[in-house]
Amino acid sequence: MIRFDYQEPTSLKKAFALLEKYGDDARVIAGGTSLIIMMRQRLLMPKVVISLARIPKFDRITFNARDGLRIGAGARHRDIELSAAVKRRYPLLHETFRKVAQPRIRNMGTLGGNLAGGDPLTDPGASLIALDAEVTLASARGQRTLPLDEFFLDYYQTALEPGELLTEIRVPPPVRPGWSHIKFTPRSVEDFATVGIAVTLNADDGLCADIRIGLNSVGSTIIHAKKAEAVLRGRAMTEDAVREMGETAASECDPSDDNRGSAEYKREMVKVLVRRAVQESYERAR
Repeated sequence: MIRFDYQEPTSLKKAFALLEKYGDDARVIAGGTSLIIMMRQRLLMPKVVISLARIPKFDRITFNARDGLRIGAGARHRDIELSAAVKRRYPLLHETFRKVAQPRIRNMGTLGGNLAGGDPLTDPGASLIALDAEVTLASARGQRTLPLDEFFLDYYQTALEPGELLTEIRVPPPVRPGWSHIKFTPRSVEDFATVGIAVTLNADDGLCADIRIGLNSVGSTIIHAKKAEAVLRGRAMTEDAVREMGETAASECDPSDDNRGSAEYKREMVKVLVRRAVQESYERAR
């Protein structure tokens, strides 16, 4: 059994002070769905666990037409899934969050914890990239905002610096009405995706006016497929153009062999599923 001190700060200021005091000996807990597993496996052995559960409004979800959607890092997956604003304004997010793991996990896990973990197999990051999301990172030194696609650096590595917390996720008002989310898994949808695809698209008279593509489970990070977007942006939605875009998306991936499939298999699935997601998005955008 790992022995540790448990702290429950009641403000971000107090949380920052604890992080500065204990440094590398401390770990932050929100929902605990990842941290507890790592502690049980002795992958992490913190001397101090700092809970964010008592910080006011850390889990709030708000929307207005000017600023868009703002999600506190402590918001649980289930709360986002059931949010009226998300259902109405961001159907891609609703579709994504209803596929995250199973209800027990969705009722515990938080979005901030999900993103801060930097796990490339998880679903929300790709959809948030497709929606141009930003994250707010804060510490005792101040705060900064990053586009989400710049937040993921490498396998389980993010742009969080020592003493920093991810405090909020901001999603601008939707400007691309077409969307699609495909979570491909040969087993249950509760499992991690073999390949995950999120697309938003705006069509204009048969042309792809603008597009975003996020990919998960096919590299060391969640991927923003910018080269694939550039292939299709401004072009007619022809079969050849969409096929070229799918092939380009596959070239941006760096999957590994695992029990869900070989790297070659995953690249082929990216080609197929990105095409399918773009076509579905186009139909919704027309």
